[in-house]
Amino acid sequence: MNPIRPIPILLLSVALLLTGCATPPAFREPLRQVDQFFQDLGNSINRTTRKITGEQPTRRQINYQPQNGFVFKIQKATLTPTKVKKGEQVKLTLRYVIMGAPADGLKVTEKSRLLRDGKVLTVLKDDASSKENGTWENTFTFAVPDSASPGKYTLVQELSAQGQTRSSQRSFTVW
Repeated sequence: MNPIRPIPILLLSVALLLTGCATPPAFREPLRQVDQFFQDLGNSINRTTRKITGEQPTRRQINYQPQNGFVFKIQKATLTPTKVKKGEQVKLTLRYVIMGAPADGLKVTEKSRLLRDGKVLTVLKDDASSKENGTWENTFTFAVPDSASPGKYTLVQELSAQGQTRSSQRSFTVW
């Protein structure tokens, strides 16, 4: 009896892909579903960032003293609802504080990723902007695509400034 030889089969598969042969029918539908998921998700995303309070109110709120140096922290992170049906809206809110920044502000990098089973499905946001002292709030809403598979999803948000990174993870379940 001859053992199955996976190497020639793998090489044949690679050769077919590299020569531009059409995607085999068995793979077309799953690829269409994945593509539809990202299109639906992308069409429903709404992001806002706004300053909640300026320097002086924030200074009083967190009892900031200049000798404390640079303060960069997440104050609050929420995700609602935590159990959703396809088509329903998910809202993620992240509130953070910056104190001790230069007068003209500082560069804050924001990155948001959507994960499923610990694997990154997509990067929803990856950009930088200048922020000054105060309390800031990011709001991120999107509709769960009809093409989403049931299960647990995690939104990870990372903020970076002056070599410091702060992150928040919130999960929701699609049923």
